[in-house]
Amino acid sequence: MKKPSKKWLEFHQLIEIIDIRIGKKQRELVKLKHRFQGLIDSIDEKWELITHEQQRLKSLVVKDEFNGLSRLFQRRESVKSCIESLFFDVSVARQNADELELEIEQVVVEKRRLEKRKDALGEIQEQLRDEQ
Repeated sequence: MKKPSKKWLEFHQLIEIIDIRIGKKQRELVKLKHRFQGLIDSIDEKWELITHEQQRLKSLVVKDEFNGLSRLFQRRESVKSCIESLFFDVSVARQNADELELEIEQVVVEKRRLEKRKDALGEIQEQLRDEQ
């Protein structure tokens, strides 16, 4: 049995390095997707809160109490303020999710590039083995 050439061994080492990088990108991709799902879940929860607060706003009525009308307007303003705050939180979370989505796409592209490089090096390695 012939001993593999030095070039063949070097290609094998390069392929191993690229395998390590692909694994790193895969782990990074899993973390990013987990964070993205967390943001999406948070957005859904906030939308549910907004819906709940809107229903609460619709159900406010004047109660039979001292200064009932002015207290109704205070309660309405408080609920409206809460809804606006939730809308702002949703918009910030959505923006973060969009940025995270772009980052995920970049990692996927980088991983594909590394996989293509690995395949090309593997083909060259096979050609070197066949020449021996």
